[in-house]
Amino acid sequence: MSGQIDDFIAMNKKGLVLELCEKYYAENVLMLSNGEVFAQSMREAYDKQKGYVDSVQSFDVSLVSKKLENNVSELVFHYKMTTKEGKSMEYTGKHVQTWENEKIIKEEYSNVE
Repeated sequence: MSGQIDDFIAMNKKGLVLELCEKYYAENVLMLSNGEVFAQSMREAYDKQKGYVDSVQSFDVSLVSKKLENNVSELVFHYKMTTKEGKSMEYTGKHVQTWENEKIIKEEYSNVE
């Protein structure tokens, strides 16, 4: 699992969000964002994130921390992005992922203050 997580981190830092979806999310993944259901399948997550990804012009993603325990990974990333309209966004997000058969079956995302 460690190899997949390191690859996930490398892909996320490069901004390959859609490719990550297809490679690492299980077909029936449950994704939560700040406690609310974001997506209930890989395809739904991909479709929702595509518009967001298409609006980003530049990005700088760095890993803040990584914790692994059994089949659960906790990754914290700091994101800095500029949209094609020139709007800047900066935030830190925590991804708690449950892995099974080398795929993420559940991901809980939350903003970190």
